[in-house]
Amino acid sequence: MDEDPEDPWSLVRLALGSLAGESWRLKQAFREMSKAWRLRTPRSTWWKEYQQTQTFDQFKCAVPFRPNTVSSIQVAIVGDEELVARQMSLEQILKHVEVFMGFKVIQRGGLENPMPRMRLSAAGQRTSVDGVPQIGAHYVLAFLQGFVDPRAACTLAITPVDLYPPQHYDYVTGMTDPGDRLGLYSSARYFASHHEDGSSDTGTLELGVSTSTAMVRSRRLELSKAFAKLLCRESLKLCGAQECSLLYCLMNPLPETDGHVPEAIAQLPFSLCCICLRKLQWLSQVDLLDRYSRIPPIINSWFFEETQWLWERMVQVGMPTAVCLSTPDPTGLKFKFGVPKRGQKQDREDAAT
Repeated sequence: MDEDPEDPWSLVRLALGSLAGESWRLKQAFREMSKAWRLRTPRSTWWKEYQQTQTFDQFKCAVPFRPNTVSSIQVAIVGDEELVARQMSLEQILKHVEVFMGFKVIQRGGLENPMPRMRLSAAGQRTSVDGVPQIGAHYVLAFLQGFVDPRAACTLAITPVDLYPPQHYDYVTGMTDPGDRLGLYSSARYFASHHEDGSSDTGTLELGVSTSTAMVRSRRLELSKAFAKLLCRESLKLCGAQECSLLYCLMNPLPETDGHVPEAIAQLPFSLCCICLRKLQWLSQVDLLDRYSRIPPIINSWFFEETQWLWERMVQVGMPTAVCLSTPDPTGLKFKFGVPKRGQKQDREDAAT
């Protein structure tokens, strides 16, 4: 290996793969990587962190389809759709997934994309040890397998009902079927600590109407942001991407500070490192420079820090050109408050005569 195992940026370039023969716009999207992306704090050595990171070349061998053969990401609701709508802003979530992934997001249901309703009684209903109604995640996946569109990059199912797996676990927040690129995710266990103090989604009389309404809106926003990150992350996983450990990224391992609670995903950034960004570009064939400019109008209200990073990144890659920003007056005709300099005024008077 020619790269220095003690230099983390050499390992980042190694994981990114060669850009020889790629278009100018793709190379431009990855320029000055050390100024744009941040290294994570290594848990051991940088070489071990590199070994735990899926490289771009490894990803190309793992992806289950070839570029330009899929056109969309499909989303289905299992269970009470009105309850899901109360819990999270699904329309905004899907807009975030669409602009982040570069695939058209289609919600199954309605006349154009019918999706038969599954009877929860046929999904192995039971009650968990803590008294929560549950359904079997494996039963739901088996039902959804018959409605998977092979033209879709992946199919994501969302349910407000708690799930349990076929193994001996009390519950699970999600389950996937990699063969069919199908995933099922439950919102039931997110932010469960908010309810342990006796409060509920509808608030309590002691809190008052205004306070309870604010709490409900705050929890709805938190869950919506968490699911936007979850669906983007899981879409990449279903398409063959794995976790990375060199740079701060949405594909980092989930933080362990909260005891493996599902909302720990909220601590990850809503952005990709350069390694995972190249994987996404190869999947969707999206122009990364165009992607830089398309994302901010959608994500700015939920993810301000990531939006600010995108504006700074556009300056770094020349969008608009760095020359215009570093040299406000490239022609040399400097004006101050609209008044020309003395020499320029005399030149204009001479020209007029």
